[in-house]
Amino acid sequence: MIADTYVEYFSHIMYARNMNNTGFARNLVKGKIAETIFAQMYRETQSFTVLEFGYEKVIPELIQQGINDDSGIVQTLRSAPDFAVINRETKQVSLIEVKYMHTLRHDFVLRDAKRMHESWNPSYLFVATLEGFYFDDIDDIIQNNGEIALLNNPLIPSELQERYLQILKDFENNKDSRIKETKLA
Repeated sequence: MIADTYVEYFSHIMYARNMNNTGFARNLVKGKIAETIFAQMYRETQSFTVLEFGYEKVIPELIQQGINDDSGIVQTLRSAPDFAVINRETKQVSLIEVKYMHTLRHDFVLRDAKRMHESWNPSYLFVATLEGFYFDDIDDIIQNNGEIALLNNPLIPSELQERYLQILKDFENNKDSRIKETKLA
């Protein structure tokens, strides 16, 4: 039911914005892979409770209930971070937006941090790249003109990060193989 609502919502958005193309779909899939890697890596530490929080989870239900897509609340939720993460020991709650970038782009990081700062401050940005994972407070990202720190959290050991980074690399390598196979066919 939820998956159907999610698919219907994105089908509606793609149709309404005339974005029905493979580029949009690829970016959507890459984003979901980054979100899955983030959530699973944090959950595996058993130090965090990871709650899905993003607009993809909330807006389809609001629209199904008849809430206008242009309402103020829907517009605010469009910029909602993807996750609320609770540190099980300290009980600190962090709102975290997750992005995928093949290669880290500081201009995109800064743009995303500024967008989040408007409605969701304090919050954090996690970026999954083929070089590694990055994580920082959006205020620090803005202050440092788009520079974002490598993920350096003692609760998320480098061995764990390497395992999940390999999953991301495997996905990219498989994608490259499928593209080559398609071109050869």
